[in-house]
Amino acid sequence: MSQSAVRSVGGAVIVLALLTVLTLPDSPLINQKNSVSSEQTTTSVVSGAFHVHTTRSDGSGTIEEIAGAAARAGLSFVVITDHGDGTRTPDPPRYYGEILLLDGVEVSTTEGHYLAMGHQAAPYPLGGEARDVVEDIARLGGFGVAAHPFSTKESLRWKDWTVPIDGIEWLNTDSAWRDESWLRLGLAMLHYPIRPSETIASLFGRPIEGLARWGTLTQRRRVVALAGADAHVRPFPIPSYEQVFRSFSIRVQLETGLSGDSEKDAAAILSALRQGRVYTAIDALARPGYFSFYIESLTGDVHAGEVIEMAGPATIVVGADLPPNGELRLFQDGSLIAQTTQSSLRFPVGNQPATYRAEAVLSPSINSSAIPWILSNPIYVGDPGKPLIDRSVGEAAGTSVALFTDESDVQKWKVEHEETSLAAVDSTPSVNGRELTLRYALSDAESKPFVALVLEGLSDLDRINRIQFRVRGNAEQRISLQVRSSDSNQDVRWGRSIYVNTEQREVSIRLQDMRPITQWSSWPVESEGPVSLMFVVDTLNTAPATSGVIWLDDIRLEEWN
Repeated sequence: MSQSAVRSVGGAVIVLALLTVLTLPDSPLINQKNSVSSEQTTTSVVSGAFHVHTTRSDGSGTIEEIAGAAARAGLSFVVITDHGDGTRTPDPPRYYGEILLLDGVEVSTTEGHYLAMGHQAAPYPLGGEARDVVEDIARLGGFGVAAHPFSTKESLRWKDWTVPIDGIEWLNTDSAWRDESWLRLGLAMLHYPIRPSETIASLFGRPIEGLARWGTLTQRRRVVALAGADAHVRPFPIPSYEQVFRSFSIRVQLETGLSGDSEKDAAAILSALRQGRVYTAIDALARPGYFSFYIESLTGDVHAGEVIEMAGPATIVVGADLPPNGELRLFQDGSLIAQTTQSSLRFPVGNQPATYRAEAVLSPSINSSAIPWILSNPIYVGDPGKPLIDRSVGEAAGTSVALFTDESDVQKWKVEHEETSLAAVDSTPSVNGRELTLRYALSDAESKPFVALVLEGLSDLDRINRIQFRVRGNAEQRISLQVRSSDSNQDVRWGRSIYVNTEQREVSIRLQDMRPITQWSSWPVESEGPVSLMFVVDTLNTAPATSGVIWLDDIRLEEWN
């Protein structure tokens, strides 16, 4: 190499080194006060990581390696959420040294990914529409969280905000970097070997869209916000599990400390997560993250995740050991209502239903895009979880077209299936007369086996808005109620998944709730010509090589006024 080339390379190295040093993220601020508020004297706060993948799915770390990384990062628990369909029985909670491991699952839906923990094993594969997976996780006793809901990667975003999710990831490590420029990511690669966790945190920005959406949701029902590590460490070991764990943690507030009994401690952590007694601390910005947030009232203190019914004066209390230039902020229904640079904030509670949450920030500018250092879950004034009135109750029926009410109607129905599966339809005696019976056996072939019970030639679609029927099965399962158009040569269908168990129940499906199944289907359901009504069993929610029976009765097309 020539002398001039050596000088050029040397100059480039010097410039790169200077650029790295001058743009290096700050080291975490260390609080010297270390004061403990009255809140910390009555609760025990344990730190953990949520949404972590292992070699069981698309992670590169074993359970033991992840537990070791968590221990070095100073955590107490880790929630594992490997990808799956929910049919695997979750591993029982277990201590690996000082780290408690809880096992969950990440289920893919057509509208995003749903994280679940505390659930029983599903009797059939979970999948399909988000509303069905959310319903199934709740039925199985689980707590579910919409994963990376605001990712810039469209396939990862959560798309159905009408379903009653239990929680939301307000921060997700695997999504936080995706909106950064290549220059910013290049600098991060230079910074990471020097200050790894600080570099990870430097890619976090204030999720304006996410916080606004969360604020809207909490005005209607309880929704818990968690920060998701989403740690995979594949295909490159950057960032490592340990450094992701060091960058931030979720702080769960327990009535008492961990006992060392894995079952008891896991139940306490899950209960606190369900309730929302948890906050996030970005440890790479400042530590330790002592924080308190509660309402003083005549009936006692009310903490994050809890509900207070107004019955006298009450005061919100927020406290934290703020580093220099730190600020406490209080939000009502998503809007900033109070702030202070002091270590404590007190604010009177209004007499109207509202949700209150708090933040501690390290950049006082109101318009700052910086990530909050600490973010709480809400306290609810007035219960947002009270059930809404079902407006359909008591509605009078208009047009009613019976499709199956007695044995003579069975001749109108037929079965469809691909060539390797089997199906038959007949009618069988029941308490109320006779039932339409579909017997099926899906093949184990790779050609997407399916079976469908079909009634063709319906021409009353423009005069009805509901499909009603009674249904039961030989086991817990899901079937798809579908409408197929005969307007064109394309496969035009709409559908709605239905949960079925061994007890007969009445089902009423609105046409407007049926969604397009194929790319040629529009919304809402619309067809100028005859349509077919279908009850479909396929491998979306039924395992191959499965056999079963579905009983149907009193199938009607109806118009509700």
